[in-house]
Amino acid sequence: MNISIDETSIDDFERQGVVLLSSLIEPELVERLRAATDKALMRSENYFRRLRVWETDLDCREACLASAAPAAAAKLLRTRKINLFYDQVFTKPAGAPATPWHNDQPYWPVRGWPVVTVWLALDEVTFDSGPLEFIAGSHRWDRWFRPFIAASDGAVEAVSPELDAEYEPLPDFDAEREQHTILCWEMQPGDALAFHALAVHGARNNSAAHPRRGYAMRFTGAGTEYYLGPGVNPRITNPALVPGDPMDSDQYPVAYRTEG
Repeated sequence: MNISIDETSIDDFERQGVVLLSSLIEPELVERLRAATDKALMRSENYFRRLRVWETDLDCREACLASAAPAAAAKLLRTRKINLFYDQVFTKPAGAPATPWHNDQPYWPVRGWPVVTVWLALDEVTFDSGPLEFIAGSHRWDRWFRPFIAASDGAVEAVSPELDAEYEPLPDFDAEREQHTILCWEMQPGDALAFHALAVHGARNNSAAHPRRGYAMRFTGAGTEYYLGPGVNPRITNPALVPGDPMDSDQYPVAYRTEG
């Protein structure tokens, strides 16, 4: 599916590491994804283990492979090919704590620049209901922050000092807020945030009276390679690949391609 993303949005993504894409997904598919999300929430209580849902859910498969999301990823990354990496369900119930600052790619078995998440709002997202926050331009720092072990609600449960040789300890970005440009948006269902895998981000606590559900689709572009190393999440590794392989595989299928 082709979509219209103007050059200003692409420039904003390249400069900031994140851009808001309003009304990316049509309401009918959003409604089906709400139902799929609610089913996925029963799979695990852990905030970070509700993933690879597309492999068993047809509505999530449609979102990942046949919606506007992979085409949007291709345009923002300026790449002719997009692979689906994996998908993931997120929810912040009323009263849920903040999700700590981090960047994603240190957790992932992929290396290379063109890696992006398209995070879809399934509920209205307000500044009180746990919106995502981003440090503008942090994807360009070339800083890989140490993965942490998350509690079931997304808060930090433990850190792994043995990863310090590979990754940089996470600074106290909350104490540094005035030193950075922090980006945060309210969203309507169907809106999406597209952000680079090295963009430093977190999410505020949910002080609203309603939950905040989100659905994340992760994509890689041409030139990325499979990787195995310290800190990588074993739940998204791929036994069909060896380090250095291109991502093309049954687990990471091509989701979008243009000719030329």
